[in-house]
Amino acid sequence: MVALLWMIYLMGATVVMFSTMSRAHTISSGITRPAARTMLILIVIGFCVLYPMLRLSQRHPTSGNVWFALRDAFVLFVPLQAVLWPQVSAILASWSFAVIAGVSLFFGCWMILIAGMLALAMRSIAYNDNAVNRGVWIILFLAIVLAAPAAGLLGDITPPAPIDQPRIGWLLSPLTGVLELVRDREQLGVSTKIYPQQIRMMLAIGCVGLALLLIARALEVAHARVRA
Repeated sequence: MVALLWMIYLMGATVVMFSTMSRAHTISSGITRPAARTMLILIVIGFCVLYPMLRLSQRHPTSGNVWFALRDAFVLFVPLQAVLWPQVSAILASWSFAVIAGVSLFFGCWMILIAGMLALAMRSIAYNDNAVNRGVWIILFLAIVLAAPAAGLLGDITPPAPIDQPRIGWLLSPLTGVLELVRDREQLGVSTKIYPQQIRMMLAIGCVGLALLLIARALEVAHARVRA
C-alpha cells in the first residue's frame, strides 16, 4: 500500500514540475532547474513528513519494527531513483551524474535516519498507544525538518558562505540540505557541485540513523529475552 501511494505521490511531484515548466515559452536552465528544485522539495516533504504521519496513525506490534522501517526505507528509496536520475538530461535540470548521485546519497541517509526514528516511534506507540504519544512523535518528525530552517530565520546557523564554499549547516535539515546540494554555482563554470565536506555530513546523518536502528533493535531483543 505504501509503495503504491509513494509512486502516486512521485508522479504528482513530477506533474507539478512539468506544469511549472509548461508556462514558459522556451526551455532553459532558468526554467527547468527551479522546477526540479520544487519537485525535490515535494519529495522531501513526502518521505520526511507525510510518510511518518501515515505510519504513526497506524497500530504496530511490539517487535519487528526495525525490519518494518528498513523495508519501508527501501520501498521509498528505489522508486525515487526513477524521477531523480532523469534530471541529468539536458532538457531537464542538466545536473551532472555526481550531483544526482550526491542528492541520491543525501536522500538515502535521511531515509535511514527517518527509519531509525520511526522504529523507535512505532515501538513507543505499541506500548503507549494514545493521541498524545502519537502527537509528540509527529512533532519530533516535523522538528527535524523545520528546526534548521527556523534557526536560519532567527539567526543564520552558519556564517554566509561564498559561492565556492558549501554551507554545511544547511544539511542538518533535508529541506534546506537538498537546496544546498543543487545550489546554482554557474559562476564557477558548473551548474552545481558536490563537496567532500557535504559527503562527510551525509554519512554522519546516515550513521545517526543506523545508531537509532541499533538502539531500537537492542530494545526489541532485550524485551524478547525478558518475556522469555
